[in-house]
Amino acid sequence: MPLVGPREVQEWKGQIVELNRDRGYIVVRSQERLLDYVFRLTPKTEITAQGPARRSLEPGQWVTVQYERERSREGPPAALRVQVIR
Repeated sequence: MPLVGPREVQEWKGQIVELNRDRGYIVVRSQERLLDYVFRLTPKTEITAQGPARRSLEPGQWVTVQYERERSREGPPAALRVQVIR
């Protein structure tokens, strides 16, 4: 059996520029890096909100996405947690 090391959870902050619930993904644009990053939304993705922000995801919202890069899986990483900032 392969050894499983500590999870490498990373964070990406930006604005939702595309949301496709039917296909299960969001695209988040980083203001600092001027890059877009695609994340898969799964039934396990936790959606939270900071302060008075709404917990539902909508294009235009600013979010922090926590994700784990799965090296063995092709395609975008799954979002573990999406926190709506504003």
